[in-house]
Amino acid sequence: MRSSIPRTIGALGLALGLIGSPTGHASQSDRTTSITQLPYPAEASLVQQPLGWTFESSSNDLPLYLYEPLSGKSTCNSACAKQWIPLLALPGEKPLGDWTIVVRKDGRRQWAFEQHPVYTHLHDKPDMPAGAGVKGDWRLMPYFSS
Repeated sequence: MRSSIPRTIGALGLALGLIGSPTGHASQSDRTTSITQLPYPAEASLVQQPLGWTFESSSNDLPLYLYEPLSGKSTCNSACAKQWIPLLALPGEKPLGDWTIVVRKDGRRQWAFEQHPVYTHLHDKPDMPAGAGVKGDWRLMPYFSS
């Protein structure tokens, strides 16, 4: 079972869950609140799954992947981009927290998470990722524990 929340453009990070706790440890609700207030683009949705919170595509609920070997640029073009569909940033959008924007070879702007370009996989269905670990280079977006 998963639950999604609307996109939030908060300025809080995970560490802010510790504020307000007399012991210096975040309570369960403080951690969940700080996770749900992480800034992220409209093209991604923050969802809660059994392993924790993660991101998926807002347009089709598909899992999001990071291309692991390279960071800061997209090298998946032409035939590659037909199987690994880039998560494109709309004109005028700006980086948000761990989310940055890389410019693709064709000039389109693509979202990156922690400098790794973000994609969906052609053969995926919601809650059924097929591309994790392909050639050892593709990994699902990380999970954040709540």
